[in-house]
Amino acid sequence: MEQLTLVLLFVTSLNFASAGVDGDYWTYSGELDQKHWAEKYHDCGGQQQSPIDIQRRKVRYNPRMQQLELTGYEDIRGSFLMKNNGHSVEIQLPSTMKITKGFPHQYTAIQMHLHWGGWDLEASGSEHTMDGIRYMAELHVVHYNSEKYPSFEEAKNKPDGLAVLAFFFEDGHFENTYYSDFISNLENIKYVGQSMSISNLNVLSMLSENLSHFYRYKGSLTTPPCFESVMWTVFDTPITLSHNQIRKLESTLMDHDNETLLNDYRMAQALNERVVESTFLPRLSKGGMCRQEEIEAKLKRIESLILSLDKKAVQASRPSSTGGKQPISPLVLYFPQKNVESFALVNLSHPMELKSFTACMNVQIPPIRDLTVLSYSTSHDNELMISLGSEVGLWIGDQFINLKFELQSNDWTNYCFTWASHNGGAELWVNGVVGEERYIQTGYTIPAGGRLILGKDQDGFLGISVNDAFVGHMSDVNVWDYVLTEGEIVEQMSCDNGKVKGNVLSWGVTQLSLYGGVQLQGEQVCYRDNNNRETEK
Repeated sequence: MEQLTLVLLFVTSLNFASAGVDGDYWTYSGELDQKHWAEKYHDCGGQQQSPIDIQRRKVRYNPRMQQLELTGYEDIRGSFLMKNNGHSVEIQLPSTMKITKGFPHQYTAIQMHLHWGGWDLEASGSEHTMDGIRYMAELHVVHYNSEKYPSFEEAKNKPDGLAVLAFFFEDGHFENTYYSDFISNLENIKYVGQSMSISNLNVLSMLSENLSHFYRYKGSLTTPPCFESVMWTVFDTPITLSHNQIRKLESTLMDHDNETLLNDYRMAQALNERVVESTFLPRLSKGGMCRQEEIEAKLKRIESLILSLDKKAVQASRPSSTGGKQPISPLVLYFPQKNVESFALVNLSHPMELKSFTACMNVQIPPIRDLTVLSYSTSHDNELMISLGSEVGLWIGDQFINLKFELQSNDWTNYCFTWASHNGGAELWVNGVVGEERYIQTGYTIPAGGRLILGKDQDGFLGISVNDAFVGHMSDVNVWDYVLTEGEIVEQMSCDNGKVKGNVLSWGVTQLSLYGGVQLQGEQVCYRDNNNRETEK
């Protein structure tokens, strides 16, 4: 049975500036992008901003948190506007839709909208992230406190004014028929200002199957004016759409510049002193197991590894004529597939106590997301993690940022990451070209006493997960405890063995222990690019 009936009401094409709640101009990228929102909208620089990265190891389980009671979410008939507002697709909701239990006051629905990534740019576009991982898209159902305030306009800037329900999307093989009409009719609101009338709506059927497992925290609107007035409820179980439905969502609507509306999400904001609570014991990683089951399963895998260990120690250096160590080159690690046992343990000879660092690597990877190159973890948490794929991610301490870059080919690519604690500045260099500086963990020191592995994420010492395991080739992974100069970073593309090597991890010198079928290869060759520079391939 069709759950969403859409009737064309009117189609107009309006040329007006991107509007926030107050109708002022702002953009996700360009003239007044999210990096500069706080200059005009001061609340955007507040201490309780949204979205956030939900770190499940730090979530506080609250068994007393009341479950939500959603009233009027089932089959509704009427006339409800669906429009392209230049930032997203928005559906106006009837006042009969309410949250009647779960909060101290009753909240009435006002609208729902989505956030997504983009075809050929970013495969994922949710606003909230989960342990640094971004889902394909995110749905927000917005409500206002109708017991205390007469309207959304009155409630929008009050501390208890708004409640938003957030749902993640993941992609699957089969069409979600509850979204069929919605997705197919996006074409009818392709341009900014175009609208349609919805005559039949069943929001409940469009939500997650499990509405009892959710996270709760105090936050803000994710667009200007960023009022810190939202009680967020983020559901753990994602909604599944087919690959084709996701692609249509990402590629159909146009923005105010008459370009495809892409990447309409705000980056994760600092949690600061806030606490995220949950109605359940969160999993350590995506999958079907609870925390205790996952730990037990990992212990069994470790026991199995001990009994039948596929380990290969690589003393990646040889004595030189002067008695010192000389790097072995070329040295390439090949990870044939995502495998929970496949990683390379780095036997550090230099402590990882870092107030700044540079990490460089050459990789050849397939066009998939969430590939962890390196992960440094103490017994408490990940302290440093670098991931590649459709997004480039940097995790330092308990904060995570995405670093913008132009999508590379499937050929060998050189990445260099730099970070300095004194100002928190982090930069990504791709094939010798630097991107926009981002900021993370000002004044922080990455502590010593952990372990460094290549090819896997770590949740403490037991937390090896297959979800973001590396697949492909990696070489020339070097780590320094200082920031390299521009010339030294560009030099990392060279095939010359005389280029500067890391003093924390020195590729070809530092000993590696290979596990789970990681293969040693020596396939690198040199070629000259358009600037006549000799680089690795």
